Formats: sequence, structure tokens, C-alpha cells
Amino acid sequence: MLAPWSIYVWVALWLGGITLWMIGQIFAIQVARRLTDARAARLEVAWEPLLFGAATGDVPSALPPLGRRDRLPLLRLWCRISEYLADDAQNTLNEIARRAGLDDYARRILQPGWLVIAAPTQVEIILALQVVRRLQLVSAWLGVVKFVRKGPSPLDRYAAQTLVALDARRAARFVIPVLDRQGRWARHLVEDLLDVGVADAVDAYAELLAHVPESTVPGLALLLERCAQPRVAPAVRARLHDPATRDPETIAALLHTLSVIGEATDYQLILAFVAHPQWFVRMRAAQALGRCGDQVEAGVLETLLCDTNWYTRYHAARAILAVPALGAQHLEGLKTTCNDRFGRDIATHALAELEAPAVRGGTR
Repeated sequence: MLAPWSIYVWVALWLGGITLWMIGQIFAIQVARRLTDARAARLEVAWEPLLFGAATGDVPSALPPLGRRDRLPLLRLWCRISEYLADDAQNTLNEIARRAGLDDYARRILQPGWLVIAAPTQVEIILALQVVRRLQLVSAWLGVVKFVRKGPSPLDRYAAQTLVALDARRAARFVIPVLDRQGRWARHLVEDLLDVGVADAVDAYAELLAHVPESTVPGLALLLERCAQPRVAPAVRARLHDPATRDPETIAALLHTLSVIGEATDYQLILAFVAHPQWFVRMRAAQALGRCGDQVEAGVLETLLCDTNWYTRYHAARAILAVPALGAQHLEGLKTTCNDRFGRDIATHALAELEAPAVRGGTR
């Protein structure tokens, strides 16, 4: 049996060993970080002038030596410089990337294969997606789709943007689920997709509007609205006509899209929603009526002008100003003839904005 004092000695030795092991680990991490930083600094000195030389179309006949551990620092540097250069210099920069093997490296990050010692980090994946997008590496399509199908993650948005940049029409069925998952942040994804040319294939997205579930419609309707191409309006009208379209959020999103790409012939369709029990649907209906021109009956807008919701009244007043047969003169008369105090107040408010317009943000 061990003496009590020997137990204390063994515990002290064990704790001391653990402490020394942790100190060693911290020291090793610091040394590795210093070596990595030094390697990246040497690579930047050798490659940065060469990459910036792409702005003048200067491509050297021979590239500096590139070790296996230099690929990730070069990938970071290449992506950073590609953000600064104009589009006409991008082709030269892309040629350097291919000669340096960054295209193959990006493909291996996205499709590492079976024998993987360490999974790629999130930063590596984002950098690889940027290379795929700029070099138009269609061969990496399946690797990009993998991150879209994984479900909600910080990467699905970047992956969706990359798919659209590669083939906007083919990417439609992969992008729409990502829009659905983004929820209230879908607007940011839509802006990213517009930057990579989704508007060129907007017909493919409009065709899917009739088949997606109602929860997906608001994000898709927002995409069609921001593309602002009237040729997709028939798909929006068809979805509004569909008896299965009952969700108020879905109806409001479709009406808002019609307020941007709709026509005067949509008047009867929009009229069906001016008495909807949800205020935001009535608001979008009032907003859409402003595009219907002289077909709009004054009584419909006057009723909305006296709505219980401020936003509905406001958009009704704006619609009256947008209808040529009504305009500011009719709204001026409503300031005295309207029986509703709130209707008179919103008429005064809209006329004041007309006389002294102020810079306002979006209403969506």
C-alpha cells in the first residue's frame, strides 16, 4: 500500500507532466504559425508583382517555384488581387492561375476524393468557389452542387452564386431551395445572384414558379421582381390565379412583383385582393394598382385610402398620384372631401412628399 505522501508526489508529477505537455503544444503552434507566416510573406514578395502585372497584360514566361505548402497562400493572394483588377485584366490573371495549377487545386478542395487526411476548412472552400467562378470551371460543377445540397450552412449561399455564374439556367433548380432557406435574408442572396448574371436566364426561374411550394414563392418572386423583366409576368399571374395559392405571404410577394413588372390588364386580378383580411396583402394590392393606369376606379383607391393600416393608406395615396386620370389634383380634393380623418391625413402626407421629395429607403 502506498504511503499518503507518495500519492501526493505522483499527482504532482502527473499535473507537472500535463502542464509541460500543454506548454509544448502552445510553443509548437506558435512556431508553426511563425513558419507559415514567413512562408506566406516570401511567397507574396515573389508573386504579388507578377499578379499585379496582369493589369498591363504582362505574363512572364516562367513562374516562380511553387511548393505544395505554397498553394493555399497563393490561392488567398490570387483571390485578393482578383478583386482589385478590372475585367479586362482578369483573363491574364486567369491564365496565371491555370499555369500555377490553382484550377486543379480548387477542384481537389471541392472534390477531395476518398483518401482525405484533413477536410478542407470553410475558408479554403470559399476561396476555391471564387476560383471556380472566375475561371469558369464547369468541370467542378458536382463539387459545388454538393455544398448546395448539404442544407443550411454558411457555404450554400456562395455555392449557389457559383452555380449561377457557371450556368444560370442549369442552376435554377439548385438555387431555389437555397432562396427558401435564406428566409428574410433572401434579398442579399438575390443581389449576389444578379451580380453574376441570373437575369439572363430569368425565364428558367419563372417556369418553376408554378411548381414550387408556397413557402418558396416569396424568395423566387423577389428574384423575378429584381430582374424587372416583364416577360415573366404571365408566370406571376398564373400563380396568383391558382386556387391553391392561399398563403398571405405568398400572395403579398406575388402582388409586389406585379407592382414592378405588371400591366394595366392586371387590374381585375389585383382587385380580388383589395379586401383581403391581412393588411400587408391589401398594402401590396394598393401598390400594384398604381401600375394599372386609367383602368383603376377612383372608388377602389379611395376605399384603400381609409384603410385601418397606415402602410395600406400610404400606398393607396401613392397609387392615386400614379394614375394619370387622378393624380395630385384628385388627392388634393380628398383632403377636404374624405370622411375619414386618417385618409385626409395620409393625403396631406403624400402631397407634402410630392412637393418636397425626401430620400427614403425601400418599403419591402
